[in-house]
Amino acid sequence: MRPRVSFLLLALSLFALGAVLSLPRPGKEEAVRPVRAGALPEMGVVVAARDIDYCGYHTPCGPGSRTDTIFYLRLKGQEAKGVAIPRDLYSPVVGGKVNAAYGRGGAELLKRAVAEATGMVAERHLILTLESVARVVDAVGGVEVYLERPMRYTDRAAKLFIDFPAGRLHLNGEEAVKYMRFRHDALGDYARLDRIKEVVVQVLRKAQDPRTWPALVLALREAWAELDTDLSLEEVLGYLPALRGLKVSLATLPTREGPGTFLYVDEEARARFLAAFFGASPPAAPPEAPVVLRGEGALLRWGQALLEKEGVRPVLEEAEVAKSAVYTQDPLAGLYYAELFHLPLLAPHRPLAGVLVELGKDLLQ
Repeated sequence: MRPRVSFLLLALSLFALGAVLSLPRPGKEEAVRPVRAGALPEMGVVVAARDIDYCGYHTPCGPGSRTDTIFYLRLKGQEAKGVAIPRDLYSPVVGGKVNAAYGRGGAELLKRAVAEATGMVAERHLILTLESVARVVDAVGGVEVYLERPMRYTDRAAKLFIDFPAGRLHLNGEEAVKYMRFRHDALGDYARLDRIKEVVVQVLRKAQDPRTWPALVLALREAWAELDTDLSLEEVLGYLPALRGLKVSLATLPTREGPGTFLYVDEEARARFLAAFFGASPPAAPPEAPVVLRGEGALLRWGQALLEKEGVRPVLEEAEVAKSAVYTQDPLAGLYYAELFHLPLLAPHRPLAGVLVELGKDLLQ
């Protein structure tokens, strides 16, 4: 299984890298030199992306009032842990679906709705537009994805045309946004959130490389005016270098189906999952969970040797991998193997038995 992609880390890139915009414009010979202020501060940030409003056929009016992509991101030290909130989740404080919160009460109501859903404090907010996301993806050189089957969808009224072949693909910013908006498969919105997580991780990892910063600064100078945020550029400037070596974990809030098209928070599952996801430390010994190791050639053999040193005998799958990561719905097992391989942890919604470790050629870069 290949869980798919998240505006979350795109958002994190904007959050930290946007601080550079507060610097005086450098001269031609002067480089941007952020000042390191230490690890990231502890805070809960609601990161969301606004949809597009249309005035008529093929006539976009600009960013809409719905936020179909919503994440709760917890920053602390050298860790960023995020939980995706499904757009169809019923929110009592909103009196409807959580994706309507921003349109009804702005960022403050959205923060209240996210805090209600997660049971965690949401201090700050960062609301993106699709155009700003595309600019950031282009600034880091695009992203790579792997499709097991073609991805096709046409909405002529919205002028949205998605037509990607199966296989390994390199996507630019506009294409990546289409990839993240697609929800017309068996798992619908849940699969869309998985795709967003995948893209976000790639953008964040590329943003850790100082060589990408000049292009990102130029992109963000254009994009920052489109954002709705209570994070000042000066406030986050000193934490740009903290992106380097950042440990990233992304999951989806446990929910259950309800009447009509609503989803509801699964209270018992939420308490159990979030306590382990946000509060636990990596186990000292390998958890008892089956492990599948996927990759090619020397990378697969290296991963196998590393696991066998830990007393783990994985199931090996020789296959092409677009980007390396650890996938599991078991938070403790995920923490252990993400720490062992120094890889991002992604918890997909699609059922996944045990742990899947994917090793791609990006590890050699």
